[in-house]
Amino acid sequence: MISQISTHVQPIAVPKASPAPKTEEKTLVQGAAAVVGADKKLELSDEQKTQVEKLKKIDQEVRTHEQAHKNSGGIYASSASFSFQVGPDGKRYAVGGEVSIDTSPVKDDPEATIAKLDVVIAAALAPAKPSSQDIKVATAAVTARNQARNQLLKKAQEQNTDQAIDTKPFDVNNFGNKSNIAVNEAYQSGNDLGLDNKQAGKNYSLVS
Repeated sequence: MISQISTHVQPIAVPKASPAPKTEEKTLVQGAAAVVGADKKLELSDEQKTQVEKLKKIDQEVRTHEQAHKNSGGIYASSASFSFQVGPDGKRYAVGGEVSIDTSPVKDDPEATIAKLDVVIAAALAPAKPSSQDIKVATAAVTARNQARNQLLKKAQEQNTDQAIDTKPFDVNNFGNKSNIAVNEAYQSGNDLGLDNKQAGKNYSLVS
């Protein structure tokens, strides 16, 4: 199944820019072209300039958020896609984004499923400020991981083995300290995440 981690920001109300006043001074060389250029050029008010700065900040935050998902998700994460808002300066700024991530279990292999879901949890919680959708994906992954762990324990009991079941985060892509911490936090606070999803591999979006 494919889940999506995403970010969305309320659109900023953008007043229309006013055309710059025509200049009466023009040289013979400039001629009529100078007037046409003045008509097309837009002057931004102080309020519009402030809004452009806000859009630039949002754009950077959204892109950083989605890149964190992508970097931690490794082979299970898609490239980020974005939604845009046009600013008063006529440029497009990202105000929302999402990364799709594969959350399906590995068939008949609970150990591999646990390793994969470690990656999913790390990816969902990788941004500095995970969104509610990110937490939802991490919650479902924790639930699915617990199910896979129970399957692994049951298999060991059926085989009458004393093999210890490793519940530590499985480092697939060498995510580094931050992601490992995020995974551990997901396990430790799993009950507080509101585990209401009992099915592994459900489709979600990771939203910034």
